[in-house]
Amino acid sequence: MKKFKYIYLAGVLLSLGACDVIDQEPVDAVSNEQLFTKGADAQAAIIGAYKGVLDNGFNYMVMAELPTKNVKGNALNRQFEQINNLQFLDDNGYYNQLWTQNYLIINRVNVILQRVPGIEDPSFSATQKAQILAEARMLRAHAYFNLIRYFSDVPLITEPTASPDLPSLQVSRDNASLIYDQVFEDLEIARRDLPESYSSALQTKGRVTKAAAHALAVRIFLFRKEYDKAIAAADDILQKKSTLNNTYAALFEDKNADESIWELQYDNLNPNTIASTYLPPSLGGTRMIEVNPDIVAAYEAGDLRKAATIGLAGTEQYVKKYTRRVSRDDNFIIFRLAEVLLSKAEALAETSYPNPAALSLLNQIRTRAGLAVLTAADVPDLASFRERLYKERRLELSYEGHSWFDLVRTDRIGSELGLTDPKYKLWPVPAVEILRNPNLLPQNPGYE
Repeated sequence: MKKFKYIYLAGVLLSLGACDVIDQEPVDAVSNEQLFTKGADAQAAIIGAYKGVLDNGFNYMVMAELPTKNVKGNALNRQFEQINNLQFLDDNGYYNQLWTQNYLIINRVNVILQRVPGIEDPSFSATQKAQILAEARMLRAHAYFNLIRYFSDVPLITEPTASPDLPSLQVSRDNASLIYDQVFEDLEIARRDLPESYSSALQTKGRVTKAAAHALAVRIFLFRKEYDKAIAAADDILQKKSTLNNTYAALFEDKNADESIWELQYDNLNPNTIASTYLPPSLGGTRMIEVNPDIVAAYEAGDLRKAATIGLAGTEQYVKKYTRRVSRDDNFIIFRLAEVLLSKAEALAETSYPNPAALSLLNQIRTRAGLAVLTAADVPDLASFRERLYKERRLELSYEGHSWFDLVRTDRIGSELGLTDPKYKLWPVPAVEILRNPNLLPQNPGYE
C-alpha cells in the first residue's frame, strides 16, 4: 500500500454548479488554509467527488457495451469501432480515460477521508461527519472495484496526493487481492454508516445510500462467485423493497423512478453526450454506436422492453433509453432493483438447483416485461435456468453498463464472442500510463 504526504491542490474541488442532487454549493477553489474547517467544506468536497463520478459516467455506461453483440461500432469513432471489433489495443484512449477518471475520484475521496475527521465545527454533527465519510468510502469502493474489473492489478492509493496523475508518483501495481481488501473495508463502513435516505427524494436517488452500498456488495460478490454473500446482501435490500413498481419504459422516460437505487444526476451544467452518441442523424444525433441486430432478434414476441429499448427512425434502429439530445441530461442508473432480483436469482440457483425461489425472482422480471412466467418444466436443470437468466439479464440491463462484465464473470466471452484466449477477460493497462511510469509493468498477460 502506498502512503504519500498530503499536498492539496486547489483544483481538486470542481463545481457542480446548481446541481439539484446536493443543495450545498460546491467550492471551486480555496487555499489549503481555508479548507476543512467547517461542515460546509466537507459538503463541498463530497460534491467534488460526485462530480468525478458524473464525469466518468459516459465511459462507465458505454465501454461495457462496446465489445458485446448489443452494439455495432462504426467509422465515425475509430476507437469505439476497434473495441467493438474486439481489438483491445493498449493505445486506445478510452482505456486511459477509465484509468485516469477513476483515480481522480479516488484522489478526491482520499482528501475527504484525511481532512474531514479533523473538522471541529459545532454545527457539523458526528452523524453528519460519519455520513460524508461513508459516502466517500462508497465512492472509492465503487471506483476500485471498477478498476479491478477493467485491469485487475492496479496501484492502491489511500492517501491524498498533489495530483491524481499517477505517473508523477511512479507507483507500481498492487495485487488485486489487496485492492479487494480495501474495497471490502470501505464497503463495510459504507453499509454501516450510510443513511437510508436524505432530506429529499432527489438526493436519496442521487447520493449513495445504505441500499446502494448493499447493491454494490451484491454485484461484487456475484462477480467473485461468493453466492451466499450475494444472497445476504440482496436480502438487505429486498426486505425493505422487493416489488417492481415502475413500468420498464418509465425507468428511462422519467427520472429517479421508484426502482432506482443510485442514479447519476445530469443537468445543463453537468451534461452528457450519450443521447447524441446513440441517436441517428434524422433525430439530431451522430449514431457513433449502432444497435446490433443480434439483440433485436433476442426479444420474445410481446416483450415490452423492446419498444422501450430499441427505437426506429425510418429504417434506422437506435438505442432509445437515452433521448435527451438537446438538454443532454439523461440520467445514468448505476443500481436498480431489477438487477438485485436477477442477481439473487442467479446466486440462489448456483447454490442449489432446482430452486423455486430463484425461478420466482426470474419470473418477476418476465412479468413486468409482459412475458409468460416460466415453469419448472421450462428450466429442468441448471444449464437451462442459466440460459434463461442470462438472456433476461441481457435484455433487462442492456445499455446500462453491465453486458461485458456479465459475459466475463460467467465465462461466456468464448461462446458468445469467440474470444477463447483468457487474456481478454481483462483490458490492457493503458500504454501511455506505462510509457510515463514503467513501474506499472508488467502489462496484463497477452498484451505485452
